[in-house]
Amino acid sequence: MKSWDTKNNITFLLYIPLIIMEESWKEKFIKWFEEEIADSDKPLDEHWDVKVDEINNSIWIKATSPRTPYSVFVNISRGFASLQIYTGIETAIMEIKERLKIYRTLLMLNGRWKMAKYVIGGDNDEIIILTDLDLAALNREEFNDALTVTLLALNDMVEKLGLDEEYREAQLMHVLKIVDEKLQKGETKEQVAEYLVKAFGISRETAREIVREATKNKDEPEFPIYR
Repeated sequence: MKSWDTKNNITFLLYIPLIIMEESWKEKFIKWFEEEIADSDKPLDEHWDVKVDEINNSIWIKATSPRTPYSVFVNISRGFASLQIYTGIETAIMEIKERLKIYRTLLMLNGRWKMAKYVIGGDNDEIIILTDLDLAALNREEFNDALTVTLLALNDMVEKLGLDEEYREAQLMHVLKIVDEKLQKGETKEQVAEYLVKAFGISRETAREIVREATKNKDEPEFPIYR
């Protein structure tokens, strides 16, 4: 029994430097996402809402931007890290012909992108966009480049798979959800409109119209977000 405890203690001590390193990178990623820089065209400099969780000894950082309906995840595990976007496209439930067509398209796209790659994961073979991060030499600028490439790979996939309409609908639902959540928190319609102006660079009147539409349709069942 004593020998077993000793082995466990040694194993734990060996993992301490790794745990410290992963915690340090977690704080760096959070800081980079939260460093909002005005008048910048870089995705990382935009506004990101960040949440952190730990699942199966892996650190997961979820970053959500008003500009994209898909959250970006940073996974840190065993000294490695990656950017991931879960697209919600589950290929296991598709007809074989459609599935093979999508796989062929993704293989061709994998040859186009050097950093990002398209993989299949989960029980239903969901399409995931994954970019490995080299922690040995990663700085904020390189992380921004990796994030930019990952988002461009998402846009490329949407275009090549003919999902433009679905993406626009998802973006609309995403914006309506943001508006609803802010109103639920007690923000005024004018405050929410101001947020939309800053987040999307739209006119104040357009922002107010979006808020009016979100409020008007709040109880209508045809909006999935309110079901």
